[in-house]
Amino acid sequence: MKNRLRQLRESIGLTQEQLGELVGVSRQAINAIETEKYEPSIWLAYDISKIFHCSIEEVFLFGESERKSRAQQSRGVI
Repeated sequence: MKNRLRQLRESIGLTQEQLGELVGVSRQAINAIETEKYEPSIWLAYDISKIFHCSIEEVFLFGESERKSRAQQSRGVI
């Protein structure tokens, strides 16, 4: 899933490890999210967005993601 996590994290001077500690995951998990290898749970996405005082949609760019939502898949949207 496309995201602005690295940009937001670096803008406030946090390391991956520090952000991970704030939201209760490892540095490796933050790296995997940043590099689009892992999609966080809705709760983790919520916790991350609160660190940056913004909405989930401002951190995670659903519209730019190549993966279709479950709703789009069930409706056959391309």
